[in-house]
Amino acid sequence: MKIRINHPVLRDFFDQLRFAPTPQKKKQLAASEKLLMILDTERRYPFDFIVYRITGYRPPVQPEQPLISGRDLLLALRVWIAQLSAELRLDASEQDETILTVQQLAERFNVSTKTIRRWQKRGLTGRIYVFQSGRRRLGFAESTVDLFVRDHADLVDKAAKFSLVLPQQKQQIRTLAQELTSKKSFRTQNELLREIARQVGRTRHTVRSVLEEAENQKKHSHDLPRSRGKIASKDASHLYRLSRQNVPIKTLMETFGRSRSSIYRIINQQRAKELFSRKIEFIPSEEFLAPAAEQSILSVSLERILPDKDRVLLSRQQEAELFRRYNYLKFSASQERAKIQRGRPRSDRLNRIESLLSQIDAVNKIIIEANMPLVVSIAGKHLTAGTQMNELVSEGSVALMAAVEKFDYTRGYRFSTYASWAIAKAFARLIPAEAKRPDRAGGADFANLPINLRLEQLPDVAAVEQAQRDLQTIIKNNLDRREQYIILNHYALDPAVIKKKPKTLKQIGEDLDLSKERIRQIELQALHKLRQSLSPEQFDLLTG
Repeated sequence: MKIRINHPVLRDFFDQLRFAPTPQKKKQLAASEKLLMILDTERRYPFDFIVYRITGYRPPVQPEQPLISGRDLLLALRVWIAQLSAELRLDASEQDETILTVQQLAERFNVSTKTIRRWQKRGLTGRIYVFQSGRRRLGFAESTVDLFVRDHADLVDKAAKFSLVLPQQKQQIRTLAQELTSKKSFRTQNELLREIARQVGRTRHTVRSVLEEAENQKKHSHDLPRSRGKIASKDASHLYRLSRQNVPIKTLMETFGRSRSSIYRIINQQRAKELFSRKIEFIPSEEFLAPAAEQSILSVSLERILPDKDRVLLSRQQEAELFRRYNYLKFSASQERAKIQRGRPRSDRLNRIESLLSQIDAVNKIIIEANMPLVVSIAGKHLTAGTQMNELVSEGSVALMAAVEKFDYTRGYRFSTYASWAIAKAFARLIPAEAKRPDRAGGADFANLPINLRLEQLPDVAAVEQAQRDLQTIIKNNLDRREQYIILNHYALDPAVIKKKPKTLKQIGEDLDLSKERIRQIELQALHKLRQSLSPEQFDLLTG
């Protein structure tokens, strides 16, 4: 079965490299091995850095280039190096240095082949070579091995000092297992193995292997506590729910027949699973990468940013500070989440991420609540026969929450203006459909709104709505018919289709009998024309 690269960005990148000529592929293979040797799985790497290290080509800097975790890059490089070296059919006998197989390398360092596989995860790079037998096998160049040994001397020495279990020690383990099992003081097999390992000075894996070997040979029957094996997904979820309800760990141990460490590990795995399911997107900024970013951005408390709690509208400075803080917290949470080891997530890292998410939610709540009067004010201006105030406020609230996630504070615009556009646009989709329903009452419930939601100092909503209407004229005067069709349908601005969702580029391409990529190119040309005719604020609101 062919092993695939899972990361979509890296998979597309390496697929493109397959079309390079053979001499270029050999250079890329060597460059990939060098990159693999210096990887830190705890870091994240810009995509253009990866491209440059492997191809020598420095691509244009993109404002939102993806960051690749070191772990994903390591796994992808190992697959890529194996596939590329197999494709090149490198003859082991024709190389300038000795090529060692996995077995030969294990014999040289007096370790098992499993240890060699573990060393590969630490950076030992190998290629697929064709050996004298004609078989293609994994091999390691002498120079690569020497470099790995130099950089991981402690790891190699520790593995070399590991001794095989002598017959006397095996008998000691078996006897001790019989004695401890007869006392029946261990609820789980894991607890028993841990105690034996402690007394004989071996690992639990070694103790388990010795006992399984004896069991298979029918020399001894230890009647060990039955291992529960891997917990089912349903049971793990149930265990996690109980822990969230403050059920004591001891009770969970008895209920699920697991050791204390297993319970904590399962809880942390479920916490990590929950964190990975949460969508974390942020507006990037160069200041987030500064060494003292956390100190400069988070040192100011929310109380200092919002000293006047009775103030209804946020000032420009308050908006900027809140969105700066909001996006930096999401950036930090995203960075920390990428470092999680899914198999054994660390509690301190999970606590850190959960704390960041709590702060994110707090800032989000402040922004939403501060701008709710804006929703109510715009809703009041859109009341017509057949619409209800509560429905408009509900629709506007959804638009406001979406605007908070998409607003680019680095451009220097007011969020209240951006949000006004998003809310008015949402009402434009809602009202034509609602106006056809005579069973709807009018806006009588507007009088029941709290007084503190009625504002005098609001952004110029009329100007925002006028800008929306002006877009039709600007598009008509500056774009040809095909460009008009693409912009009006992709951004849902055409009155004829106002009740429909925006069309995707693929859908528009099918309408015009063009490829999705060609539609994208035409759209970029059209947006370039509109940029010359619209103010920066108008253009940002259109494409935002």
